[in-house]
Amino acid sequence: MFSSKRSLAFFSLLMVAALVVAACAGQAPAPQEAPAEAAPAEAVQEPAAAPAAPGEYNEAPMLAERVQAGDLPPVDERLPVNPLVVEPVEQVGIYGGTWRMMDSSDALGYLRMTAYVEPFVKWNRDVSGHRANLLESWEWNDDATELIAHFRAGIKWSDGEPLTVDDYLFWWEDMVLDENVPVIEPAGTRAGGELMQVEKVDDFTLKFTFAEPNPLFLEYHSRGYYHSSWFVLPSHYFQQFHPKYNSEVSDTTELVDLYNNRHQRPEVPTYTAWQVTDFQSGRRAVFERNPYYWKVDTAGNQLPYIDRIEVEIPQDAAAAAQLMTLKGIAGELDMQVRDFAIKDVPLLLENAEQGDYRILMWNRGDYAWPWLMLFYDYPDEGIVDLMYNQKFRQALSYAIDRDRINNIVALGLAKPRQFALSPESPEFRSDEGRQVYEEWSTSYANHDPDLAKALLDEIGVVDTDGDGFRERPDGTTLELIVDIPVSDQRSIDAMDLIKEDWEAIGLTTVLNVIDGTVIGQRSEAGEIMIRAWGSAAAWGLISAPPVWAPIEGVSYAGGGQRIGLYYQTAGNQGVAPRPGSMLEKLQNIYTELISIVDADERNAKLLEAYKVHIDEGPITIGTIGEHPSPVLVKNNFHNVPDFGLVGGWDLGFPGTADPEQFYMD
Repeated sequence: MFSSKRSLAFFSLLMVAALVVAACAGQAPAPQEAPAEAAPAEAVQEPAAAPAAPGEYNEAPMLAERVQAGDLPPVDERLPVNPLVVEPVEQVGIYGGTWRMMDSSDALGYLRMTAYVEPFVKWNRDVSGHRANLLESWEWNDDATELIAHFRAGIKWSDGEPLTVDDYLFWWEDMVLDENVPVIEPAGTRAGGELMQVEKVDDFTLKFTFAEPNPLFLEYHSRGYYHSSWFVLPSHYFQQFHPKYNSEVSDTTELVDLYNNRHQRPEVPTYTAWQVTDFQSGRRAVFERNPYYWKVDTAGNQLPYIDRIEVEIPQDAAAAAQLMTLKGIAGELDMQVRDFAIKDVPLLLENAEQGDYRILMWNRGDYAWPWLMLFYDYPDEGIVDLMYNQKFRQALSYAIDRDRINNIVALGLAKPRQFALSPESPEFRSDEGRQVYEEWSTSYANHDPDLAKALLDEIGVVDTDGDGFRERPDGTTLELIVDIPVSDQRSIDAMDLIKEDWEAIGLTTVLNVIDGTVIGQRSEAGEIMIRAWGSAAAWGLISAPPVWAPIEGVSYAGGGQRIGLYYQTAGNQGVAPRPGSMLEKLQNIYTELISIVDADERNAKLLEAYKVHIDEGPITIGTIGEHPSPVLVKNNFHNVPDFGLVGGWDLGFPGTADPEQFYMD
């Protein structure tokens, strides 16, 4: 077994060797320039640079051929009035090429994080703030109760139909607000317990009104691929499946299926850079450039540069990570961001010259991998009683040997720690914030199995039948059942070790390794006791507030999806947290702080919530975190930045790095 220091030294030597090889081959990318400073999301945004004059735009050869054949209008007519100008990371690219990548399932989560990150406002590449995207500009009133949002005029769907605010209103009025359509209102759309009001000003302007200050609405509405890019629908296409617009339709089953799976359906128009043209379940998906994409580079070239994306989908999700490594070594992947195991990095580096690729080390920014979610909405009340018992949770945490997990699973490159949000989160940048972070991330995290046993004895979780394993306080069998995605080998490896730790203090532990889709269904139904999975980069309010407070009905809601759903729907659905519990306290603090307009005051209130995690924790359990994340990039694949924060789906990488400006030579 490597020690932390030895494995880190070994890894560092391999990194140096790989960089030397890349430099000798002349393939080292130019240093990334810092992106232009962007104003906060509260401010009006202006274009970063002036595009080429009308008549001076260029297009991909494959589109020029279609124009010449009369199948497409000229590029000037396909672009909006003011195309968004994207500054390349290194240089203006060239057209063409097929980007080969892998995904882990039919859900195409990695592909969507690449091609579907087109929110209202978009993170800067260095996540220092937000920039204009689908919205060209916006204005808040002084108390953050009213937002005027200006859509970029002239954007067209991939079938050439205009994109207007009606496409947003269809989603809001005819899906979210229609009781017959099971689409839940997203976070940020309620303030003061009331749903927002949305008014059409003109074809490209919306007015949002909130009952109380809602200063984070734009951030919430622009998180990753599954937020505002899911809120703007081609209404001209979707209306045919809605009973309101088509009297021959009797229910909304097909409408919802289409909504949930439109990334698999070639017939559904898109406004993203690439559109799916072929989808074969468990085999592959093909995406081709959208001829009406609304962005250009600084030389007036319509984006994207790359013609096609081919995604291989493994039939066996459990083998996805291993297959990905083998294909990477063989030079059969052009850029792959997610799912390489840290333990495979030495192998990837050793084969970089042969495979003609380089390895970038982006940042996961994760707070735990695995993250052990405790579900307080489990149907067994005896288990829930234990979950709400702080000493039981502390015993689970003290029993874990985090150093051993780090050395074996992460080559010593991660940080043993408790569940706490990412250290990069803005609220930790003050002196008080740093102090809270240090206290939270180390709380109940030392390995002390004797203390763990004593805590269990104290609450009556003892071995009553002499078989070496503890029973519940009422004497009945106690089993800890942990759901783990079959595709997440890192969490499986870590849980094998944690199972040993928990059984060493007398707790029977069952590892339930199943398909991630099934886990999602079990989470929604409230059937999970404990879930182990890789966490993302989470910033307190901006990216993933549900992880520290159950305030959304999502699978990553800390405390349980149904408890988050209860809060999100104002008690109309889901399961309530126990009165006076730490979960209820967190929800109440969240309710207060989201209406605070001043950022410093808001962060101070946020730190109060974290102190609940310290004083009454652990509420959910961390193991090791802050991993590096290997990214494979072929040497002929360019404009990829050196920095990326890939752990957070909310932060949207690699989509935040603007894949439309990636190119191949």
